[in-house]
Amino acid sequence: MRNETGTTYRTCGKVVLRRIGEDRLLVPVSGDAARENCVFPINATGEFIWDCLTQGKTLEKTAAAMAAEFAVAAETARTDCRDFADRLLEQRLIEEGSP
Repeated sequence: MRNETGTTYRTCGKVVLRRIGEDRLLVPVSGDAARENCVFPINATGEFIWDCLTQGKTLEKTAAAMAAEFAVAAETARTDCRDFADRLLEQRLIEEGSP
């Protein structure tokens, strides 16, 4: 799935971010993903994207913020944000919201 840069997202059910030492985990507490008893490890960049998307920022705004925060090229940030959002959608951790 290729997301549009103006798309916004919301979590599917309840998903919490937990930090254990240096590890970061997305833990579905309710919803479809929670029934599978899985946790999803992410890195600092994934946490940044997760925070932006679940706060209602569009992919474009998330990518711009990520490019500034991590000093990466804008196109790289857009690609990374789209790819990460695709994975979150596939795992049923987020769903598309209203634009």
